[in-house]
Amino acid sequence: MLLLAQIAAALVALTGCNGRRNDRSPRTIQVDIEISPTSTDPRFGTDATSSRINELVFDSLVRTDRNGQFVGHLADRIERPSPTEIVFHLKRGVRFSDGRELTARDVVFTYDSILAPESMSPKRASLEELKSIDAPDDYTVVMTTARPYAPALELATEGIVPAATPLPAKQSAAAPFGSGPFRMLDYVRDEAIRLERNPYYPHPSAAAQSVLLKIVPDPTVRALELAEGVCDFSGNNIEYDVLPWLAAHQTLEISKTPGTTYRYLSFNFRDPRLRDLRVRQAIAYSIDRNTIVNTILRGTGRVATGMLSSENWAYDSNVTSYSYDPHKAQELLDQAGYPAGSNGMRGLRFEFKTTPEGARMGEVFQAMLHRVGIELTIRTLDFATYYADIQQGSFDLTSMQWVGINDPNSYYMVFDSMKTPPHGENRGYYSNPAMDRLVEAGMTTLDPDARKKIYAQVQQLAAEELPYVSLWWIDNVAVMNRRFVGFEAYPNGSLRSLATLTLIDPAAGGEPSQ
Repeated sequence: MLLLAQIAAALVALTGCNGRRNDRSPRTIQVDIEISPTSTDPRFGTDATSSRINELVFDSLVRTDRNGQFVGHLADRIERPSPTEIVFHLKRGVRFSDGRELTARDVVFTYDSILAPESMSPKRASLEELKSIDAPDDYTVVMTTARPYAPALELATEGIVPAATPLPAKQSAAAPFGSGPFRMLDYVRDEAIRLERNPYYPHPSAAAQSVLLKIVPDPTVRALELAEGVCDFSGNNIEYDVLPWLAAHQTLEISKTPGTTYRYLSFNFRDPRLRDLRVRQAIAYSIDRNTIVNTILRGTGRVATGMLSSENWAYDSNVTSYSYDPHKAQELLDQAGYPAGSNGMRGLRFEFKTTPEGARMGEVFQAMLHRVGIELTIRTLDFATYYADIQQGSFDLTSMQWVGINDPNSYYMVFDSMKTPPHGENRGYYSNPAMDRLVEAGMTTLDPDARKKIYAQVQQLAAEELPYVSLWWIDNVAVMNRRFVGFEAYPNGSLRSLATLTLIDPAAGGEPSQ
């Protein structure tokens, strides 16, 4: 109800303003996003916003299909002649948006520039298993790994830039040329990104010719722009309370599909209080995830048991679960030496860091933990400051999400004790030799059945140890204008189908516009 009141107030404030799109072509799709990408260079962008924008501009050797499986993209054919070698045979005739043909030389250059120490690319850690990359001819790329490496195809997902592309200057918004469906026309940080068609990339004749990615931090404004026809598409960034209101607009369509984006609560294990398993268990039992999913999220999610969603080939459901049980949480805190005082509080105070987008959920966690005697203070930061703090391990508790988990090797990057930043994503500094042994074995075991058994143990241990409290897998919810058809949802929330959306021309009786 609060959000609807905010919308009503905003509508009053906007009365008399022309929200129509007189400044751009009717064959332009406007997509509202929350924040600017951290980088428009695919060699550096690791956040979800950067990844989703960059895959509209750049191509990779392989990419995931709608089932989360790796398939050839720039690679026409893939061979694996030995446990440590992969050969990619490139498609011919692929061109960057400046007209240059993409060859194996560009692929090798891209990877070499990521791995070069002077680049300081945050993606270097994810390529540590890549021993060498070579181009025996213009259309063949050979990757060699340091040892048998099961998720080797993940190494082939980097967006390719032309050879000799310089490293981006600090604060630069310019993007390199890519071979994807669009090229970047201009970018004003915190305002908008304009993409137009790559003239060398095939596309349907009735497809949109350009995309305007407008940075709109305020969720109320995003909803209003959809309702008024200013915005054509908004994916996974509309407040759940507003969805029924938007669904009542005949010009809009809402797509909801199961997603693999994993929301979790993370602990800082450098805090001795949080190293106590009983405290982590108490926090897990304190959070009423079912109620949150069914009410606050309006049913647009599924309670998670771990990082891997049920669609993943390695998913195992036989793990410890933590249903809402505040009485059990209080017993565990008593056992941990934190008895309740006369006011019900236990002398446990933690800081929860978040962004403005996550502040509301932080208040929900705050209220639930207060019921069992834990005080949670909320500190809201802009995204850049927040992300820097989390990368440095400067937090007590936080809630984040992993987007696009395909191979269970993700467990290695987030839970192996050697993978603390900047070498990996173990931001909470969790350490357990048993977990290290399992995730390292899963990484080097090539037999799928043996790997699945290993990752069953990993999921069981993660559920018992609670380096994360698993919250929910987020459904993909896209709100779009009905003048575009052909949207295809991907479990990881990819925006790639923007490249093939077809524009319907009402003046032509609903036929595709040519």
